[in-house]
Amino acid sequence: MVMRSFSFYYQHLENVSRSFSFCISQLTSPAKEWVALSYLLLRVADSIEDAKWQDLQTQSDSFAAFKSFLVQTPANDQFTKWLSSFPSQLPLGEKQLLCAVPLLLEEKDNLPESIKQSVIKTILQVVDGMHYFLNHYHMEGKIVFPSLVTTNQYCFFVAGLVGKLLSHIFTDLLSNFKWTASLLNQAFHFGFFLQKINLLKDKVDDETSGRYFISSENSLRESLVIHAHHSLAYVKSIPIIEGRPYRLFCAWSLFIGLASLKWLDKYGHRQKIKPRETYYLVNQINLLIDDNRALEKLFNSYLPGQYEEGSCYASESTKKIPTWFKKIYDDEMDSLTLFALDIEV
Repeated sequence: MVMRSFSFYYQHLENVSRSFSFCISQLTSPAKEWVALSYLLLRVADSIEDAKWQDLQTQSDSFAAFKSFLVQTPANDQFTKWLSSFPSQLPLGEKQLLCAVPLLLEEKDNLPESIKQSVIKTILQVVDGMHYFLNHYHMEGKIVFPSLVTTNQYCFFVAGLVGKLLSHIFTDLLSNFKWTASLLNQAFHFGFFLQKINLLKDKVDDETSGRYFISSENSLRESLVIHAHHSLAYVKSIPIIEGRPYRLFCAWSLFIGLASLKWLDKYGHRQKIKPRETYYLVNQINLLIDDNRALEKLFNSYLPGQYEEGSCYASESTKKIPTWFKKIYDDEMDSLTLFALDIEV
């Protein structure tokens, strides 16, 4: 089945995230279109999560409607009612993306069946995860996470599952990129790493808006070590020749994240990483992408020294994955307990 040209996705990617627009546009077809579609549908879920709703029930209804659209194409009046329920003060790019949801849903039905089902399942789980945290950690108009474990559970649903979806897409496309428990572990950690970098970068803005995702910045920073090392292992596992576009896609994200962390250590939250630093890093990675040892050397230069000796989370046999978690995500339960994601209680 024929999907729309990438230019359709590109206009929306540019409106909501220029950094991801650049990274995704460097992929080759059909991965480029599959990843772009997945990302934009996930951004719709983000818009529902982040919008300033008049009450939790209206937000819950919006999540429920979006979930139903993924399973069955909405009638015009259903979609119009859903669209009109959003708060008026959304950024223009998000408004345009929401208006394009019927077209995105059409595109979803043009995916190969296994990829389509993986995309739908992932987004449903992400939405259910978002909904859980909004309902259980909403206090007096604020979202407050009490511990690193809570933040890890949140990162699992909003980012770890995205790492899993990307791995499904590219193990399907690349003959020498095999799905294993080890790869899944690395994919989860990669998602955790990128999400926690974003939480650190956005901490001031989030807390100004009443979203307290980080209970202890020191603990979260320490946890980044294991995520970063697994993320590097993930990049190195991607086939060098056949998978070069995806290696670049992941390596850019990893190293820009590391550079952002170093920038935060130097300047705090006063300013974000400079475009020239990003440009330099992108070009450096382009030169090194086929050399795993060179990537390791660059990794060691960017990982801040005080974090280099990070240790794995301690495994405690008395800890278990919560029941609510398993109701939303019922896959790989045996493996999850071995992945050092620190999501058990």
